[in-house]
Amino acid sequence: MGVESTAGLVRTLLEPGFGPPELRDDLSNLIVMVAQTGDEWTSTCDLVATHVLPLLRERAIRFVEVARAGPSEADGIVVLQDSRCPVRLHPDADEHGFYALSAEHRANGVLPTLGGTRTCSAKSKGAPLDRWRATHLPHEPYVHAVGFNAEESGRIAKDSSLVLGGQRRPIYPLHAAGWSRARCQGYLFGLFGVWWPKSCCRQCCFVSVPSWPEQLERFNAAPDEAFMHLVDEYVAVALNRNSGLFGPGKSLTDRLRGDGAGDVLALAAAELDRCGWAVYRVRRCYSRPATAWRSVETVYRGSRLAASQFLDRLGVHLGIAPQHDPPHTRVWLSEPSLTYPRLEEFFVAAPDSVLPKQRSGFETRWHSHADTRLTALEFAAQAMYPARDAA
Repeated sequence: MGVESTAGLVRTLLEPGFGPPELRDDLSNLIVMVAQTGDEWTSTCDLVATHVLPLLRERAIRFVEVARAGPSEADGIVVLQDSRCPVRLHPDADEHGFYALSAEHRANGVLPTLGGTRTCSAKSKGAPLDRWRATHLPHEPYVHAVGFNAEESGRIAKDSSLVLGGQRRPIYPLHAAGWSRARCQGYLFGLFGVWWPKSCCRQCCFVSVPSWPEQLERFNAAPDEAFMHLVDEYVAVALNRNSGLFGPGKSLTDRLRGDGAGDVLALAAAELDRCGWAVYRVRRCYSRPATAWRSVETVYRGSRLAASQFLDRLGVHLGIAPQHDPPHTRVWLSEPSLTYPRLEEFFVAAPDSVLPKQRSGFETRWHSHADTRLTALEFAAQAMYPARDAA
């Protein structure tokens, strides 16, 4: 659905000589695939439906749209359509019964992060596409055209090593033709009269500074489909103060506030006031910088005000002054340490969306390092837990 993939596909349809030799005289064995994450901008899907799907229908090209069925690969995939006459796309996970990337983030209290391995793309795009091909093309070799542009040699080097059982032969027509992203955008504008946007999730952290004005425009145009990602970011930063979408201290909320995106900010603020809240106990055991085992448990549920009051009472009960790090307040049980293994434990209030989660063996690891002071504070805190279900 993005700039390069769309340009490569459209050029293949309009100029059959551009694609692999197998398509030069016959497009009947071409399969066009899309993976939905559940968080793609509706406007992008509308552009595809308006400008690309008619070309597929005219040529009776097989179009397959897939998504994850659940949080685990064992849950399989959902085939949203497999048609030679596609009319629309299906980006809404709730409406069409698949598992959105944001549902996984919400349950775990996390967001995509910069500097990682793009596991979000691997899970929500790569895995469903690979699963479908492995199921439907299990024995015959096939050519897989990927839309990497002339400036993406690094991505090609990684992708070309994936043979998937020896059946896949990857090719990169745009790269071979020397087409840059700008060339692709110009090509699409010349055909359709629109500047094709970056295909990305609404909560994508891989939005560079040059691409931000385009993303900001979409937040302003569709605040109702984007505001929950600001709530998700609020929760993620509550559980980990370094979890701003664009890096430590660099949140999506701050960026939108700085650019005056008032409508989406107002909707997010209203949701924070309306939704149920929880007080979470968060523990991390660091073996080295940025490498930790995490435990999250819910110790109280109530309204936003009630959760804040519970946190205050907990601080009084433990004799620990809550630390304010706007917009969050935490009651810290651990003390600062520069040595490893390092333990981190605090209580924080945030919307009630995170599921309890703890790795097997966490308690053994935790208690092998916790000192008597920390253990005593934990026992003292537990005396407050019975009130956790107050309204």
